[in-house]
Amino acid sequence: MRKLLLLTALYLAAATSLHAQNLRLLVGTYTNDGTASGAWLFRFDGATGVSRELDFAAARNPAFIIPSADRTRAWSVSESNDGQQGACSYILTPQSLELVNTEVNCPTGSGGGNPCNILYLNGFILTADYFGGTVSIFPVAADGRLEPLRKSFYFGEKSRMHCCRLSPDGRWLFASDLGCDAIRRFPVVAGGTLPVGEPDIAYQTTPGSGPRHFVFSADGRFCYLLGELGDTLTVLRYEDGTLTPVQEIKAYNGRGKGSADIHLSPDGRFLYTSHRLRGEGIAIFAVDSQRGTVSPAGFQRTGNHPRNFTLSPDGKWLLCACRDDNAIEVYSRDAATGSLTLHPERTIRVNHPVCVQLF
Repeated sequence: MRKLLLLTALYLAAATSLHAQNLRLLVGTYTNDGTASGAWLFRFDGATGVSRELDFAAARNPAFIIPSADRTRAWSVSESNDGQQGACSYILTPQSLELVNTEVNCPTGSGGGNPCNILYLNGFILTADYFGGTVSIFPVAADGRLEPLRKSFYFGEKSRMHCCRLSPDGRWLFASDLGCDAIRRFPVVAGGTLPVGEPDIAYQTTPGSGPRHFVFSADGRFCYLLGELGDTLTVLRYEDGTLTPVQEIKAYNGRGKGSADIHLSPDGRFLYTSHRLRGEGIAIFAVDSQRGTVSPAGFQRTGNHPRNFTLSPDGKWLLCACRDDNAIEVYSRDAATGSLTLHPERTIRVNHPVCVQLF
């Protein structure tokens, strides 16, 4: 039995290592000026940090894109505010990416402007719509194709919806509203015609902070919220649908009002936030695993306009989409200190990249 357990452990370790070395990368871009083609698929070697282009799918402003859990489908927003905005579905294979269909989130001709974030939940796609002030919901067919808009939740003219995430216990959907300085909360509904019920406000942020993106710790006890306009980083304790403030600090000193993305390292020891418009770069924070609080641990300058970034599943690499440099920068990461080292020779050249997803 001991020998069997050892062999099983070795097999799982080898499988994990193999997966870490054979990654795929989805890239979303802005296509307004005609120089970007849409959504891209790359192979990323987790051992060397070298990438190889596989395919692209012509799509309009797929500014945020995600793969399905089984890696056979993908979905993206189609970000605009001209009546054609909405969401797209794709067929995803190990070597290819193919656009299947696009559904608009404004069938009456108005509303749902600039969808900028997307989430899959229990057979539905949800988009956070920035200028629309809405969260839009599309059913997903068995083949991954999007069906017409089912419902939009509208939060008023001041609302600027930015990010949707599922709570660690799976009972709530949280959505950041930059315009109203609020985190909205929807109860998750299983097996219904909609995946969520009517929302309320879970947390009112510091006025003017402009909550943008947020992440939960792996143990589900803490939420880390980045304020775009106030350049603030807020630590919240999560328990049974409730968010309670623990700490709030300045995320960086650039005063750019352009704080963007936030991610935890896979081991939970470090937190990273990206910042644009002035003093562009990625701030690094050490995380106290017991209290959830953070302390500054460094700042890595990046290319221009680092809107979105991603970490490899093993935490070895960080890839940063630098929109205005037409580049995805590749950094190796020191697991002990959290520091980042740029590898310019591994830079991925894509026009106007604004979303990167390693899987």
